[in-house]
Amino acid sequence: MLKLTDVNRVLSQPAADKTLSIYAQVDPSLFENQGRTPGWRIWVKNSLRELKAAHEDPVVAELVARAEHFFGTLRPECKAIAAFFTPSAEEVLRLQVPIVQPECHFGRPAVAPLLWLLDEYEPYVVVLVDSEKARFFVARLGRAGLGGTRYNEVFEYDFPPKYLPSTNAGQGGYTKGGNNRDAFDALIDDHTRRFYRQVAEQCGHLLEETGSKRILLGGMETSAHAVEGLMHDTVRKAVIGIVPTPLHLSDQATWDLLMPHALEHERAHESALVDEVVDLAKAGGRGALGIATVLQCLQNKQVELLLVPWPLAEAELRAQLPELAMAAGAKIELVAGAAAERVVQEGGLAARLYYGIPEAAPAAPVKGAA
Repeated sequence: MLKLTDVNRVLSQPAADKTLSIYAQVDPSLFENQGRTPGWRIWVKNSLRELKAAHEDPVVAELVARAEHFFGTLRPECKAIAAFFTPSAEEVLRLQVPIVQPECHFGRPAVAPLLWLLDEYEPYVVVLVDSEKARFFVARLGRAGLGGTRYNEVFEYDFPPKYLPSTNAGQGGYTKGGNNRDAFDALIDDHTRRFYRQVAEQCGHLLEETGSKRILLGGMETSAHAVEGLMHDTVRKAVIGIVPTPLHLSDQATWDLLMPHALEHERAHESALVDEVVDLAKAGGRGALGIATVLQCLQNKQVELLLVPWPLAEAELRAQLPELAMAAGAKIELVAGAAAERVVQEGGLAARLYYGIPEAAPAAPVKGAA
């Protein structure tokens, strides 16, 4: 499970200024990796040879030799590998989701792809519910875990029949006694409502415990809507969708089914952020557009949120931006799709600022000027 602490650990390795960073797509299910020699092995071998030829530093030769030994004996059981070698340390992260593209880099650690994964696959609380049972799990980086189940206890009770036969013994021939089915149904409804309220409360607890910001509701649609209606306002705001889902699927199979809905929400969220920042910048408010302007704002520690199109074409800028943003205390949002295209059109980088960029004061009028 990838965490921000992993990124900080990579950046703080001894001699981190001389880090060999390698991202390899080692997923055995990919077509190019199913030959006798997997495609990722060929790519790693060629990339390391080219890197060694491009640098005369003897440290590079030593790091390349260590990387060749590591990847030469690797038997992958994950989708991607992120490996970082320094003269006195190494850090290897086995990733359960694919990377955007392979990468081989020498210099400061290339952590931007890790930040992309953290941003793209934020934890989601997933709840599958019907009138009898609710399943909870938290999905991180494409994998489902931290599951739990809650049952509606009403279906475990042994209720006696709630009906009485009607009679005609009443005066005037009207029916006496009657059927208590309505009372029994009301009792069942009361237990079900209490069950839904408990599920809604558990959603709030999971948000707090896991640091998640989003909830996906599945299972029976009517039950999911009932749970949403009983949530506290702060919890209800985290619900991004209700998707009818079979309850018999495993947690991982359920998340595989729901992940496209989560990614669709991510793209819409990114587009809204970019639109907001562009509008702020063009209105002369708390927004900045363009690489030079945004870098200057980072240097001045004005940036609250940095929007970076991903993948970023310039390799050096891609390597430097994460550390520049962290040093300035700015949050990084790597955007893709239509949002990334708009950022590129507006100058390559965008940022929401803590305060606006002051305009140059108008020149004082010259005496005697008309």
